[in-house]
Amino acid sequence: MPRTDATEGWIKKIERRREGKVWVGFFHLWTTDSNGLRVRQKKEKTLGPASMPKHEAQSKLAGYIEENTGRITKQGSAICTFADLWNVYCAVKSGQWAKKTREDLRYLFAKHVIPIVGNQPPREVTLTSLQLLLNKMAQDGYRKSAVERIRTHTRACFEYAVDEEVLQKNPARKLVMPNIKKKSCERFLSLDELRALLSQASPREHVVSRILAVCGLRPAEILVLRIEDFEGTQLRIDEALKERQKGEDRIGETKTAVSDNYVPVPPDLAGEIVCRPR
Repeated sequence: MPRTDATEGWIKKIERRREGKVWVGFFHLWTTDSNGLRVRQKKEKTLGPASMPKHEAQSKLAGYIEENTGRITKQGSAICTFADLWNVYCAVKSGQWAKKTREDLRYLFAKHVIPIVGNQPPREVTLTSLQLLLNKMAQDGYRKSAVERIRTHTRACFEYAVDEEVLQKNPARKLVMPNIKKKSCERFLSLDELRALLSQASPREHVVSRILAVCGLRPAEILVLRIEDFEGTQLRIDEALKERQKGEDRIGETKTAVSDNYVPVPPDLAGEIVCRPR
């Protein structure tokens, strides 16, 4: 009888199988037969329904390989494309991010990065392709903060791959920020301009404009403001409108923990809120 010598095991790939819609993991196991020859056998394991996040399926496969071979499997062995790498990076790092950061990064990478390099193996992604991506965003008029976020987290994502021995070097290490055109107008309204605006506003618009100007609320915060949030001398700010969400998730947390607070209301504005138009 062949003698099993489970000395190697790794994730070869992990894919969605159409029949039954499940995740199936594959790995190779080396055995020694009765003649002392090393034989490689392909193994597979059904890991769960396709609705399961891919990084969870990868972790299940790694645990299965470790259990059956006695060897720890690197997460990076299951990474076939940059999209895979990005998903694993997010799974590992997202515990350190605020909810708003997670939402912004998911949106930015899904729109700008994954369509360009998502299907490429990490080893084939080049500095040139990444730099052209950033340059294109700058030419299209995206804000410096958005471009900088993509640059920062692309570099960090590849650095994670280097740490996990998926790559030998980081192709995004020398990414530079392109020149970002300044917005055509970044000034605030003068007091005279604000008075002119208020003089032309309807009663409802007048209240909203004064709250924005005097209390310094963000548009996303004032759009979900309720009369119950007005407490005579202050406004309670504890919710904000989520532009990219739908349904019940449309209204959620404020942008930062500091924003979740009370804002003082001067007496003249308080009187206007009390007499607000119905």
